[in-house]
Amino acid sequence: MILGVINKSVDEHFTVSDKNGVLISGIDSSAFTVHVYDPSAVEVTPSVSGSFTELGDGSYKYTFTPNVNGTWYAVVTHPTYFPWGKTDDVQVYDGDLSMVYESVIRTLGLVHHNFYIDNPVYDDNGNMVTARVRIYSSAGSVGSDNDVIETYLIQADGTECGQFSYFKQVVI
Repeated sequence: MILGVINKSVDEHFTVSDKNGVLISGIDSSAFTVHVYDPSAVEVTPSVSGSFTELGDGSYKYTFTPNVNGTWYAVVTHPTYFPWGKTDDVQVYDGDLSMVYESVIRTLGLVHHNFYIDNPVYDDNGNMVTARVRIYSSAGSVGSDNDVIETYLIQADGTECGQFSYFKQVVI
């Protein structure tokens, strides 16, 4: 399934090969036929501004612009190589999902996924009263200055050995 956003172009990628699996390049795009269906199952091919591009080595893409949210369906056929059609669903959303992705990554970090604590400060009772917490997008970067998603300051007040009355974590 392909993900897309209303009124932004999406690409349906496909390959073309002969019966022996040899990839076929150089096919004129007029040899392909496409049918695009909107979420209500109505064919809307002429209204989605579609176009074909050859990517090389038997790879091609069909690009179109969906205009409503929901699940779209694209069928690309070629009379010789795949007359039955190559199909895929395109899930289209009202907006860009990058904020959701960033929130999920941040949540993973806060549940100790690619998580690092350093710069601790201790009170006279040996309680850690402050430290820096960093979460990372890549496990290989944990502990470095690379791929930091977010940095936090954790603070607590040490009341006596092993005890505190509050603990907080804030973005810095």
